[in-house]
Amino acid sequence: MERFLICNNSKCHFVLDRRINGESRDGAQLILEKCPACGGDWSTTCPSCAQALAIKLVDGLPHSVCCDHKPSASARAA
Repeated sequence: MERFLICNNSKCHFVLDRRINGESRDGAQLILEKCPACGGDWSTTCPSCAQALAIKLVDGLPHSVCCDHKPSASARAA
C-alpha cells in the first residue's frame, strides 16, 4: 500500500501522508474520502510524470522524488 496520497485537483495537489508517528494508517483515505482542502479525489501517482507517487520533504514542503517537482505553489503535507 502506498504511503502518500495526492489530490487530483491540479490547483490543489494536497499531499496526505498515511503514516502517523511512524505507524501506517491504512484507513486514512477512508476517513478523508476527499481532499480536505478542495474536495478533490485522491491519487497515488505523481501529477507531473505519472510514476508511482513518492514524496520527500524539502524545507517542510512536499516534492516528488521521481522528478523532484513541487506539486504546486501552495502544496501542503498533512
